[in-house]
Amino acid sequence: PEIPSRVGWNYAVLTLAAIFEFYSWRISYREIRARKDPDESTWDEIIGSKDPTVFTVFLEDSAGLIGTFLAFLGVFLGHHFQKPYFDPIASLLIAVLLMAVALLLGRETGALLAGERTNRSRIKQIREIITADPAVEAIGDLLTMQLGPHQALVTMSVKLRSGTDVEQVESVIARLKQRIRERDETISQIFIEPASLDAGQRKAA
Repeated sequence: PEIPSRVGWNYAVLTLAAIFEFYSWRISYREIRARKDPDESTWDEIIGSKDPTVFTVFLEDSAGLIGTFLAFLGVFLGHHFQKPYFDPIASLLIAVLLMAVALLLGRETGALLAGERTNRSRIKQIREIITADPAVEAIGDLLTMQLGPHQALVTMSVKLRSGTDVEQVESVIARLKQRIRERDETISQIFIEPASLDAGQRKAA
């Protein structure tokens, strides 16, 4: 390979590419921050997000920025040290970066197709709502499934306090469902089953 004698156009094109990539990355980053919970990191939101249109753009823009920097570094080092091998090395690193992002996106979107559970912060909120109700003594199994970017299913068993009759059970379940939906409108289907818990389940709950 030959060492390019004039690299001004290379720097100009890479600079423009970095500007455009950063503009797009900034918009996607703001969207990520707006959606994440205060106690979550950006990475937690990417992994836990159920809307691939958000984290896909963010990861692609991030890979574009890093790739542009690697390309710039390859051109600069090759021209500075008069070594033609820095440019192909940078190209290989960019290829590895794109493969890593593609694998990550494939894993995350594939999990959504398979029906993965909802994120941990949402499960924590549901538990807080249930345990805060004075009629609930303990929570048994709490299972969730993500049906779509903005649609989730929740099923659980709860033990109500002694002395709760049938009519009260119905009103308690209706109240719990309403409070869960008020907190998170994306939970479209909720199934609550009154059940007795053994000692091990009660301790875990």
